[in-house]
Amino acid sequence: MRQVFESDSPILAMQPLLLPLIEMAEQRGVSSHKLLKGSRLFNEDLHQPNKRVSFTQVAQIFDNAQTLLSQDGVSFLVARHWLFSQPEAAFQALLNSRNLLDMSRVLQVRQAQIWPLMFFQSYRSANARHFVVNPAIAQVSAPCMEFMAEFLIAVIDQLCRWRFDMVSHLTVKLPYAQPEHVEQYQSHLQLQYHFSQPCFMVSVPTTYMYRPQTLALTSMRGFYLQQSKHAENNVGFLQYVCSLLALSPKQSATELSECLGVSVATLKRKLKAHNTSLQALKDQLQKQQAVIHISERGCSNEQVAQQLEYADVTNFRRNFKRWTGMTPSELRKLFN
Repeated sequence: MRQVFESDSPILAMQPLLLPLIEMAEQRGVSSHKLLKGSRLFNEDLHQPNKRVSFTQVAQIFDNAQTLLSQDGVSFLVARHWLFSQPEAAFQALLNSRNLLDMSRVLQVRQAQIWPLMFFQSYRSANARHFVVNPAIAQVSAPCMEFMAEFLIAVIDQLCRWRFDMVSHLTVKLPYAQPEHVEQYQSHLQLQYHFSQPCFMVSVPTTYMYRPQTLALTSMRGFYLQQSKHAENNVGFLQYVCSLLALSPKQSATELSECLGVSVATLKRKLKAHNTSLQALKDQLQKQQAVIHISERGCSNEQVAQQLEYADVTNFRRNFKRWTGMTPSELRKLFN
């Protein structure tokens, strides 16, 4: 059974990411003391092979890195190093998947072992597959979100160059304004990217989801999946709550707290400790589904309102404006 962990749980083995990040920072004149400030970690701690850290600590380090080093593109550089130095069996299963669709399936069952900090929800449209990405453990600061997004899209970019030679066909929509260090995006990425979007989303044309991975050995995919079967497969608090809401979007705090085995008061306290609320998570889910229906599936307001179980279109349009800051018509113009 998967165990749910919270933002302050010391459960993450992050040395393959944090140690290179510290070294790159020091090479650029930023001491480990500055990079680790506020995390209650020291450089020596991370050199202990069995040291586990919490997401709260990791998020603080990412926040510091983005504040101190964004102009140097360190998030992109450390992503490349991380990608080419992954020994985990789950990651080797990913590299031996037949195609991107197969990769997405491996990532769904082994995501906690490969990249436990974020999770994705897959949607289809007529000509593409869309992966909406969200923090898996807790909502984070804007600098931390930028760092995690840059790291993830750099990994996707490098992986698709290495294994598929088709990265220019991928499109990423980013939920923040164009940063001052946009030249780092231009320097490190070949995929297409757009800023100031309603949600973080990676889109792949359907035909490219089935393009064969030339270096894959499918027999090794099964072998590595078996090897990783008994490894820790924990799930972050927000990811677990969002999975419950995806199954029953209208459920109340009482119903959700019963699923989690806690009181309503404890649920509210936990959500607040993870920088969110039940209504915010419900809004996030509905907003992302509405964006997919409108921008990628071409649905009318009436169709989206029906899909999201609104009694009338006016109420849907009002909530959509509250979620995104724009009307459905304005979103259509943005994507057109």
